[in-house]
Amino acid sequence: MFAYTDEPICACSTPAGISGLAVIRISGDGCGVLTDKCTKILRSSGDYDRTSLLPGYTCAYGTVNDPKTGEVIDQVIITHFEMPHSYTGEEMVEISCHGSSAVKQEILRCLGMSGIRVAYPGEFSRRAFINGKMSLASAEAVMDVINADTERQLQAAGSLMSGVLANRIDEIETGLYDQMARIEVLVEFYQDEGDGNNDETEEKEILEELCKQRESLSAICAGYGKGRILSERMRVALLGLPNSGKSTLLNTLTGYDRAIVTEVAGTTRDTIEVQVDINGIPVTLIDTAGIRATDDIIESIGIGKAMEAGREADLVFYMIPPDMTADEAEEGLREISEDIGGERITAVFSKSDEGINPDEEDIIKVLGSLGIEKHISVSAEEELNIDKLEDVIMTYYDSLGGGQSEGLLITNSRHYSKFNKGLKKLNMAIEALENSLGVEVSSAALRACLDEIGEVTGKTVSATLADTIFSRFCIGK
Repeated sequence: MFAYTDEPICACSTPAGISGLAVIRISGDGCGVLTDKCTKILRSSGDYDRTSLLPGYTCAYGTVNDPKTGEVIDQVIITHFEMPHSYTGEEMVEISCHGSSAVKQEILRCLGMSGIRVAYPGEFSRRAFINGKMSLASAEAVMDVINADTERQLQAAGSLMSGVLANRIDEIETGLYDQMARIEVLVEFYQDEGDGNNDETEEKEILEELCKQRESLSAICAGYGKGRILSERMRVALLGLPNSGKSTLLNTLTGYDRAIVTEVAGTTRDTIEVQVDINGIPVTLIDTAGIRATDDIIESIGIGKAMEAGREADLVFYMIPPDMTADEAEEGLREISEDIGGERITAVFSKSDEGINPDEEDIIKVLGSLGIEKHISVSAEEELNIDKLEDVIMTYYDSLGGGQSEGLLITNSRHYSKFNKGLKKLNMAIEALENSLGVEVSSAALRACLDEIGEVTGKTVSATLADTIFSRFCIGK
């Protein structure tokens, strides 16, 4: 684990590589004075000649210079932030420089010579959390914003980072703490004679309030179905016989030729995964080897991987070409439907541009007997009904709950685990009151519930866990 200190830190906050501009971030009390050692203001709104003298939230044009030789490293724009109104809550300076690797490294070297050490991964966000600028949940959402590559991912992460989850949880925590205080009073005075009726009335009111908070916490947990998809991506496996159109469909959904397509059965021997954006939903499409009986060892391994991909997928598109018979469809689908369940399978009558499958009606009856209700005819070659496959993906996503508002979706598995455990403890507290098991039992369960929730907000998180979380961030954030 890193040896964190409160001394000023610096890092490049823009990605590695060449770019037009880059941003060097500096944070820590006194960082402006230290930055004076390697910067020179050439032009500012108030004729300030040093970075440390710049008023908060103002910029100036200047240079970064080698502290020893005075050599100009780069012409830059310098921005000064005053505490506590900065990202970290500390005094901060940001240097906008040219984006070559050499310039960035030289500026960091000059800052190091001026007494500013290089930041550890996630140290800026860690300081923001410690200084009360954001909750632990909001801090963790920073990396989700950075990694978002679809609109829905960005919306969910941005909502969490802005504090929507923190505010909602704060309301729940406040409500639970209020009821725990009332329970503690009951525990202390439970033995007083003559207060029995008052105690019963008090317990009833507490129970009603706890049930309200349980409803709120349950609603948050219900959003994890969609949140998991946004975090981990929906997995859609393409299964079927060899030469049934899986690779062509993959290429069509992807928008370019990712998989090799030939008339030779068994061309695809391993799984091919491609990430796509379907109406803002992050999806991983998985092309697989054709499933058939074979003595080829390599092809057998590929078929095994195909079956595994189907079992692990959220959805399966099973390809049915025009020449497949009803018996072949039943044989191919029986094991798959038993393995993963018919509700996750969509039968895709492929290559519809080559004609209608003569056994289509009988195959549809087979599908029904196997619990497979969804079937669509498509032509990947002519992009016919591809939108209907995308609708299947959208419908599955919408079925995952959290429909009250996509403004608050838990995308972090750790958060969901803690909230779920907290919900179980809250249920125990409620059941203790309902079944007259004693207010002491309810109080202990409620305290355990708040401890679980606090590990998301940061109120009860251990220093070790917090350090572990921030160590997974990128340097400069």
